Amino acid sequence: MLDIKAWKTLTGTKVLFIRTAELPMFDLHVSFAAGSARDDNLPGLAAATFSLLNEGVEGKDLSAILETFDGLGAQLDMSLDHDRANLHMRSLSDARKSTPALQLFAQILGKPLLDDGALKRVKKVLRDYLKFKSPEAGNSAMHQVRTLLAPGSPYALPFYGTDQGLQTVTRAAVKDFHQRFYSARHAQITLVGDLTLEQAQAISLQISHALPTTPPGTASPPLPALGRTGAEVTRHEEQPQTQTHLLLAQLAVPPQHPDYVALYVANLILGGTPNSRLMNELRERRGLVYDVDSDNSHWAGAGLMSISLQVSPQFVEATLALTRSLFSEFLRDGPTQQELEQIKQYVANMSAFNRASNLQILKQLVAINRHDLPLDLDYTVQQVQRLTTRQIHEALNRQLAADRWRVLTIGATVEQQPLPALPVTPPGASSQSMCRAEAGFVAS
Repeated sequence: MLDIKAWKTLTGTKVLFIRTAELPMFDLHVSFAAGSARDDNLPGLAAATFSLLNEGVEGKDLSAILETFDGLGAQLDMSLDHDRANLHMRSLSDARKSTPALQLFAQILGKPLLDDGALKRVKKVLRDYLKFKSPEAGNSAMHQVRTLLAPGSPYALPFYGTDQGLQTVTRAAVKDFHQRFYSARHAQITLVGDLTLEQAQAISLQISHALPTTPPGTASPPLPALGRTGAEVTRHEEQPQTQTHLLLAQLAVPPQHPDYVALYVANLILGGTPNSRLMNELRERRGLVYDVDSDNSHWAGAGLMSISLQVSPQFVEATLALTRSLFSEFLRDGPTQQELEQIKQYVANMSAFNRASNLQILKQLVAINRHDLPLDLDYTVQQVQRLTTRQIHEALNRQLAADRWRVLTIGATVEQQPLPALPVTPPGASSQSMCRAEAGFVAS
């Protein structure tokens, strides 16, 4: 059992902590609702503010910050998306190492210099990322299909904003954004590692007190709500590739929704495991794809159901039609009892693997913190074990639809062909074999 401790600081910061004493180190994750969806009329403001955090503090520039962390054996990771800004520090538990590392980390969060010189450099770097369509900037294929779900909203723009928006970002705007969205009241702290409860509480106070303060009751501006209605939309991006990237997505429900666990299991059955329906049909039976990635993730304050695969260009339309058909059948019939039992065992087994390291535990605890889930790492596993095929079938039809997909294809336009005929399985042979070699060849 990994016991979750939870509290709030006097400045309103929510904190979760799990003690693990196997290794003499700890992970500290601090998250803010300061993603690019908060840019308002300055696309790039959130990214510029976020990028400036470690560009300089009193007495240290970026190089000195990195050298200090390296010298202390500490690691700093930062990530930004539409919803949140995340900063993660890993440090040794030894106070001689952790004390200066925490002091510097607190400065980065609460008292970055945000000076004009650094702002000019950051804006140039961000604009270059946008120019070359870096996935890090939010220009991935998955982001492109997401834009079809939120046209005209901040979610339709890359994380790093736009070139024009970045050019107009000022230091005054950055300072105001930092004061509003990096405040203690809107921060979430998650701690995992070799710390006592008293040490974890002291760290949370140190971080919380270093952050800007806002008046009690100050709420973040509401984000745009995304509806799940509307006809299917398809977009093609022409690129000279040997394989075409095919993506489908539609809005679902967030992790705190009563139907989330049922949709999580449904996704695993459909395409989220090596033995899923999509893998069995598209790879094992037909040899059309190497892999199928089906996911049920959080995005834009909601859930996002997505399917991603790569297929030969001449089979794109037929593969898309087959994928739609498989999903429609799943909506109509729901899962089988055998599929559900297999997934229950799979989820139970994976829960042990998901606690093999502090980082894996941290990932789960961050999700609990973010979505206000019950304080139990086994909560989802327990919910899965209680599910019935009927509950999953009903949740699927309440929350998803066969005609709400947003479809993106990226690849070359070629003449389309029907799917190849299914291979004939010799009597007594398994239809699930992944080997494509002739019978006379044996792999060592």
